[in-house]
Amino acid sequence: MMRLSAKDNTERILKCIEETREKNKKVPIIVEGRNDVIALRRLEFSGEIIKLHSRMSVEDFSTLLSRRYSEVILLLDWDHKGRKLTSFLIRHLAAYGVKTDFSLWKLCFSMASQMSNVESLPSVFYRLVSESETSRHI
Repeated sequence: MMRLSAKDNTERILKCIEETREKNKKVPIIVEGRNDVIALRRLEFSGEIIKLHSRMSVEDFSTLLSRRYSEVILLLDWDHKGRKLTSFLIRHLAAYGVKTDFSLWKLCFSMASQMSNVESLPSVFYRLVSESETSRHI
């Protein structure tokens, strides 16, 4: 498998964020907490963002989502808890016929050394944008 250059990887991440931002205009994003919502709003995600319900089991939350949506975007943290929740939601939502998009989650997970959670996404995004603009001028 061929490794992507830093430039290619940056372009891939920026493109994925933009595509997810656009898709979010029609498809809700599922996150873990309030700070994740704030982080995505800082990145100008304008669509519906739903926090996991802390007082509801993940099974019940999946059932609730399946009654309202045919597709969701999963963007939970990529720590151990977030990975488990993502995997669980993918399986349960699929059982209800709900399509899950976790392409941005996978890309962020591959960059776990640079960011540990959704809250860190804006700072990484703006750093990559800055580096991308700087490299164009060189």
